[in-house]
Amino acid sequence: MPAVDLAVARYRFRLQAETPIRLPAYAGSSWRGVFGHALRHSVCVTRAPTCDGCLLQGSCVYSVVFQTPARRDPLLIRVSDAPHPYIIEPLATSGRTFAAGEPLQVGMVLVGSANAQLPYLVHALQQAGAWGLGRERGHYRLLGVAQERQPGAGEWAEIYTGEALQPLPIRKLQAPTLPDTPLQVCFQTPYRGLQQGRLMRNVAGFRFQAFMTGVLRRISLLRACHGDGELALDFRYLRELAARTPVSGAQLYWHEWSRYSNRQQRKVQMGGLLGSFRIPSGELEPLWPYLWAGQWVHVGKGAVMGLGEYSLSPVCIPVAV
Repeated sequence: MPAVDLAVARYRFRLQAETPIRLPAYAGSSWRGVFGHALRHSVCVTRAPTCDGCLLQGSCVYSVVFQTPARRDPLLIRVSDAPHPYIIEPLATSGRTFAAGEPLQVGMVLVGSANAQLPYLVHALQQAGAWGLGRERGHYRLLGVAQERQPGAGEWAEIYTGEALQPLPIRKLQAPTLPDTPLQVCFQTPYRGLQQGRLMRNVAGFRFQAFMTGVLRRISLLRACHGDGELALDFRYLRELAARTPVSGAQLYWHEWSRYSNRQQRKVQMGGLLGSFRIPSGELEPLWPYLWAGQWVHVGKGAVMGLGEYSLSPVCIPVAV
């Protein structure tokens, strides 16, 4: 199975609460906010109120990771903002309250060139713990950082415990062999996908083509902005193949969720689809590497906060006796 030409690494940050920490039902926005503020405070040398027009915008760690400037690339003509090369994975902390002394853990995925900025990101997460997390500004300290040897392998290695940071080599995503049974796609976090330019709220109208087009587009944009350029794919053929892929056993539902936006000074609705659906694997071979890779880079709006995470699993078919 050919590798998806995109380097991705998954990290887990092991933390310990120093004061009580209470996090909302979905903690992705909380982590993104405190992490972004800490990173900007750590690396910004101009102290300007915004990154717009900054001489260092193209090379500053904060700008590249958190406010990625869109390049003049044909693929980005219709995109106002380039995709950011990080994804926070907050599910282990969402809706939880941690007492002082209790351990907690948050995950992060870094794409392409962003992996070279890992030392800055580790430092920022340390600083964020001193500032405080959640509405009550609970404090934590960083105990260590682990890295998965290969995304999806389930094997993790400790790369930082307070001394020298020793990251593992960053590898390109390599999908396993496509199962010969149907696949179940399960949304772990709300999926905010677009269908015909509108947010996909109608469960009955869910189409695999719209979902898969979002996956292909996201992977191609990430590679164009943070990897080795646009993917050389026959997008028309792949979209047509996705259109011919039927969805069965759909158990999808709309999950409403809102977060408070400090920038907009108001609550923002962030609902999306949860649940699962099935697809046959028969003609999926050309799409399989990208469908598999999408598990780690997520899909849809709000991916940086961990939205649009999905998992794949083969469907067990009982053998007649």
